[in-house]
Amino acid sequence: MQKKILVTGASGFVGSRFVERWRYDFSLLMPSHAELDITDEASVDSYLLHNTPDVVLHLAALSNTWYCEQHPEESYKVNVEGTCNLARAAMLHGAKFVFFSSDQIYNGNLECGPLSEDVPVMPENVYGKHKLEAERRAMELNPATVALRATWMYDKPREGMPLHNNFVQLIAASVNERRPIMFPVREYRGITWVKEAVEFLPAAFGLPGGVYNYGAGNSMNTYETACCYCEMLAGLQSGALLQPDYERYPGHERNLSMSTDKIFRASGGTVFFSTTMDGLRLFHSML
Repeated sequence: MQKKILVTGASGFVGSRFVERWRYDFSLLMPSHAELDITDEASVDSYLLHNTPDVVLHLAALSNTWYCEQHPEESYKVNVEGTCNLARAAMLHGAKFVFFSSDQIYNGNLECGPLSEDVPVMPENVYGKHKLEAERRAMELNPATVALRATWMYDKPREGMPLHNNFVQLIAASVNERRPIMFPVREYRGITWVKEAVEFLPAAFGLPGGVYNYGAGNSMNTYETACCYCEMLAGLQSGALLQPDYERYPGHERNLSMSTDKIFRASGGTVFFSTTMDGLRLFHSML
């Protein structure tokens, strides 16, 4: 019998691609907001009681960091309270709870990367703070919770699939329009093809409860990564097209690069992410 998976955010960037990839392998529940309001504890409890999912895959979030900074109460309601409502109900009704956290949790760290899950963290922005609180409270409510600290993700435009201003789209637009764009020099972060993140999600359903880094590693800063992809995309040296931003993150270098050793071991080697550049090369070869 197919596992029944409740997917929140099924129409979003990751959720829509999860549905496309796994719709024949699982029985998917994809409620609308009217059917399931994650910020309403009673609504969540009632939905899980009547639909009995085996797994709750929570992908819905307010993930725009600028928006969360401007609307902290809304961010808290969705990103913290919504997550807690689902974690509590999953525990009560016997479902595995898996949700997307974020690499933004590391944005206050001063260490050089790659960072492991056990380093102390003190995120500096609202989104990172709320994701960290969601992790901690979900674990208290439901110790079997799996929190996946996801990286920045990208994909190509496809009809019917939502797309945001991701890394490859920003560079492609800059190349096509011959419009200069700036990327930070003082930032280190993994950038992951969403296809790879979606492919590994079923393996996460069987992980022991805990926090796991989830996405591509990267030893280059974001400007260097952009230059390499620009050359790959158009055979161009960055020149004046891609410009280094030395002013962003003046307080300290922003290191969001993560080690995925923990999830590799816990999954028995099933979850093995490409490096950022290897992922970009494979992505480019399939354009």
